[in-house]
Amino acid sequence: MRARDPIGRAVSYAIDTLRQGAGIAEVAERAGLAFAEQIGPHLRHVIEHYEALLAGLDQGVIDYDNRCRDRSLECDPALARQRCDTLADGFQRRLERPWPDTIAVAFDGGIAGEDRFVSGSTPLRELLFVAAHAVHHYALLRLTLQQRGLNLPESIGKAAATLRYERERQAG
Repeated sequence: MRARDPIGRAVSYAIDTLRQGAGIAEVAERAGLAFAEQIGPHLRHVIEHYEALLAGLDQGVIDYDNRCRDRSLECDPALARQRCDTLADGFQRRLERPWPDTIAVAFDGGIAGEDRFVSGSTPLRELLFVAAHAVHHYALLRLTLQQRGLNLPESIGKAAATLRYERERQAG
């Protein structure tokens, strides 16, 4: 296990973030919210970014823009939870194999989406990107749930730097 090296720690962060997503789906389902209206689209988007990352590690190119955009995932909180769990297991298993030092990332750009770019990156940087991306979406979901009287654990939807800042401020 690579729990102490940067990739291992970043994978743990990814798994924790995916578990938070599963928890959001569970909260929404228990509360009887219309999942497909506001919660599901955000979780689908996050899940599919993690799926693109995991697939891209073996394909040699991560492509966040060519996702399947599975609309059934937006409508079914149980499916969202299952996909989060499957991804968490997949990232854990991926630790058992070698990781590339660098990886290509392909993405669309331009105001009308007319450009295609490929840039060099590292698996560590991409693990941290998808986690930060997920936290951003979770922050939006936090607000949506709060408007409905539902509260999430304090760490969901807050950047790691914000959590560290708050912790240091309380200690100091």
